Amino acid sequence: MTNKESQSFYLAIVDHSLHLSYFDSEEDNSNHQKKYLMPDPLDDNLNLTILTKFILEKVKDFEKDVGSFIEEVNVITDAKYNQFSLSLKSKHSSNQIKETDIVRLINDAKQLIMRNNKNCHILHVLVDQYTIDGKKYFEFPENLDYKEFILDVSFITINSSTVKMLNRILKDCNIEVKKIVSHQYSSRFADKKDQSPCDAAKKVIDGINPLEVKIHNLKAKTQGLFEKMFNFFG
Repeated sequence: MTNKESQSFYLAIVDHSLHLSYFDSEEDNSNHQKKYLMPDPLDDNLNLTILTKFILEKVKDFEKDVGSFIEEVNVITDAKYNQFSLSLKSKHSSNQIKETDIVRLINDAKQLIMRNNKNCHILHVLVDQYTIDGKKYFEFPENLDYKEFILDVSFITINSSTVKMLNRILKDCNIEVKKIVSHQYSSRFADKKDQSPCDAAKKVIDGINPLEVKIHNLKAKTQGLFEKMFNFFG
């Protein structure tokens, strides 16, 4: 019997195709992939009934193939995205840079983005670089004394209506959306061995980019700095 904790399911709607993928970390060569041509684009509410029925049908077939029910899924979308980049200077004097300084600055940036872009939903938060007294760092400069600290951070967002639509469709399929990944972002980590957009998305969720802030707690057995400090961003 497969351990559910080791299972992960991915659903991608990319280039007018539906991709379903199953991964089991406990077994070798246990990945399972399916691809279907979508009957309609995911662009308005008029075709929701058609798309929901189509996705539900394919999900049931996929569940039979892998021998397991899909209760929650990571979703990949190629919906139009925006990337907002901000440079933030620490306003608090401190002898050493602390993790809480990073949390505070990113939370301030998040609030600013959300306040000025009412209809956006943040999918990915990326720390581009740290600048400490004029010197650039691409890893967290732990236990470093500073006089001036600047954080460059980017937010990848999509329209909130797209998120609501995806959640609505999958809720009607009795599936919970665990995480939504931007295909335009995850494709940066794709390679020739990948069978579908789900492969690159799994790399993102597994932490291929050490400078991506984890917005949701993915139930990892061990957590890095960002996973520990930013789970409250959901």
